[in-house]
Amino acid sequence: MPAALPPDLHRRGHRGGTILPHRSIRSLRLPPGRLLAGALLAAAFTVALLRLQPWVAQAWSDVLLWWMRGLALPGDFTPAVGGGEVATLAVPGLEVRLRGLTGLAVLGHAVALVLLWWLPARLPDAARPLTFLLRFVALTHGAALLFFVLWPASFPHSVRSHVGSGLRQAWMLMLLTPWLHLATFYIFPVAWWHRVLLTLLTLLFVLVLTPLQYACHAALVVLLGLVAMPVLHLLGGVMLPILGFVALYGWGMSWRRPALDLA
Repeated sequence: MPAALPPDLHRRGHRGGTILPHRSIRSLRLPPGRLLAGALLAAAFTVALLRLQPWVAQAWSDVLLWWMRGLALPGDFTPAVGGGEVATLAVPGLEVRLRGLTGLAVLGHAVALVLLWWLPARLPDAARPLTFLLRFVALTHGAALLFFVLWPASFPHSVRSHVGSGLRQAWMLMLLTPWLHLATFYIFPVAWWHRVLLTLLTLLFVLVLTPLQYACHAALVVLLGLVAMPVLHLLGGVMLPILGFVALYGWGMSWRRPALDLA
């Protein structure tokens, strides 16, 4: 009969030694007062956002309409509709008139893809991460171009659904922001006004970026066609405000902390 396994096997390393917690975990203390204050702050931000939800929907609708007129985008615009539930944002209906993918347009996309794949190889080694990113864009756009050449009528999405889902994703990110900060920033011994400031800056960043981001998407789709939407969705969608979220969080973690362990 095989010998019983030691009860602490999950703590053993590959050489049989004990796996110790990382020093940052060993040194992190979570006073109940700090956790309670952080949870109350996150809840206060959530209540404020829910109260401001109609204003956010109207502001985003107004900005999108302003850019649609300023860029002279051909199409139809419907003010913010829907919503009404606790966390559901009312979004505007933005639809643009698009041109079909002609043979000349396919050739132009193909040439751009070849250049996008070849030119990054000329970059210096220090720019290697950028090379990988540009070639990922080339592969994604190439797959989209092939799809639109072979099955142009099978693409299930429209500019209206793309913009609407993008605005709702940004709104959900805003609602999650205080709770993500509770788990990653409020738990550290930082001043209370640092907590408030970082969350306010992050919310303001997403609030300002989102309508500009999707007005740009609409303009690019008018210029390039629906074939550009997969790349816009993958790399220019909710990933963009998340990168800003992470950058602001990194900046906030670099702020000078008090010498004493604050609640």
